[in-house]
Amino acid sequence: MASADGVPRRRGERTRTIPEQIADHLGIAILNGEYRGGERVAEQEVAALYGVSRGPVREAIRALEKRGLVELFPRRGAYVVDITLDAIADIFNIRAALLGLAARNLALRRDAADAVGELTEHAANIQRLAPLEDTDPVAFALVVGRTGGIVYRQCGNAPLIRMLRQQNQGSLWGLIWRERPLDFFTPQRRVETANDWTAMAKAIRSGDGAGAERIVRKALYDSRDGAMVTLRQLRGEQVDPSKLIRD
Repeated sequence: MASADGVPRRRGERTRTIPEQIADHLGIAILNGEYRGGERVAEQEVAALYGVSRGPVREAIRALEKRGLVELFPRRGAYVVDITLDAIADIFNIRAALLGLAARNLALRRDAADAVGELTEHAANIQRLAPLEDTDPVAFALVVGRTGGIVYRQCGNAPLIRMLRQQNQGSLWGLIWRERPLDFFTPQRRVETANDWTAMAKAIRSGDGAGAERIVRKALYDSRDGAMVTLRQLRGEQVDPSKLIRD
């Protein structure tokens, strides 16, 4: 199943509106370095590009402002925020810390049998897809992301759930894996990731919170490093080695 712009969509997921689709496309362009920091986003040019009126473009730009990707100035318009590779690496590091904590919380729950069963099923699906030569890297990343969604939605920590949901919906993180593949290009890389998620599911099932947290953080750090390789090539810039932290 796919949305109107061709992005894979899971059953029951609502179709994104035109402004949301435009915001996603512009956000990805900013992520890839097609817009540079300080560059103006001209409403009329964007409207012409997508064949829409300026109204949906204005909504899209307001969504980008909420995500921290553009700044709006009265009577001047929208200007791109300088998104560096260092900032993107920081987003991965924050995600690793938060999702790792969610995994620890889920492992320590005594009433999470259904969640653990669902998580185990999703991990098995990742294992099935990983070695296939024709597995699409973006589709694979989305499957992994949905498995992570089970972890945080079922972790039992309401403030943490809100933080992770907000990161999905209101920040650059929600765009990183949307369309362009950044990682998971080879079966070997996908199998490594699948093994991590399978090990995490086992750790959660056995109540090993510390182990589950450690495995999730490793998986996110590995994805960060793979994405940095791709983004360095796309953007022609380097990342500060101090951002590539490891436990």
